[in-house]
Amino acid sequence: MCHNAGRNPATENHEMKTSTKNAIGIASALGRRGFTVASVEVHTPDGRTWAIDTTNTGGFRLFEIDPDGRDGPNEHDAVEGDTWDAGDLIDYLKAVGEPKAPPTGDGKSHPTP
Repeated sequence: MCHNAGRNPATENHEMKTSTKNAIGIASALGRRGFTVASVEVHTPDGRTWAIDTTNTGGFRLFEIDPDGRDGPNEHDAVEGDTWDAGDLIDYLKAVGEPKAPPTGDGKSHPTP
């Protein structure tokens, strides 16, 4: 079971951006009218773009979107197969989507005297 079970993200406002609230709202409205929302675009804090596709089994597939569009989407598989559950997917994106710390030093080699 997802570690977020019982939560309603549409009613939470803890650091949720307006664009996220709007996306949840339109997805809910479309679903109530019989439409299927099959994919979500996500932007992680490190600047990468991801597509999360739903599956018929209730899981998700994760694709990293190439910013140039040359390589196409790159699928990131779950540990066990290609389908993620919600909790593992969220944990994975949190772990890989944080900005990287800048390298220490100036990156140049300095000879020792």
